[in-house]
Amino acid sequence: MVITLVEKSIAKIGYIFTHVGETQICELCPLRHVCVNSLEKNKSYIIKSIMGKEHACLIDDSQMMVCDVEETNYKITIQNTKFLDNIVVKRASINCKEVICEYYENCLHPNFEEQAKVKIIRKIKEIKCPLDLNLILIEAKKIEE
Repeated sequence: MVITLVEKSIAKIGYIFTHVGETQICELCPLRHVCVNSLEKNKSYIIKSIMGKEHACLIDDSQMMVCDVEETNYKITIQNTKFLDNIVVKRASINCKEVICEYYENCLHPNFEEQAKVKIIRKIKEIKCPLDLNLILIEAKKIEE
């Protein structure tokens, strides 16, 4: 588990967020080592507990809560082929421009570049793709090479 700071408005147990990195203002913050440096850029985390201590953010004066988080699995789409749970596969890129599709971000997830290795944790469901691609939504873990 990792201790970090999360904006108070979203600091709820079970909330999942992706750390997108720091701003230039973060470099001036005395809490940077807890807020930014404790997380890895482009990784997703789930809030496990909220400590109750608050701090002001230098970026916009919002209140930040001290939270205990851990890295979480991802929900992404893959081509619907025969596979087993807990198998490692290379995820082929999905070419999609349907930005209003509810699965758009799962298809073009920023953490999974073309041919990324993923461990399939479990199948969530089959997807009705507006482009008629044969896709399924899965829970996956990225395998670092």
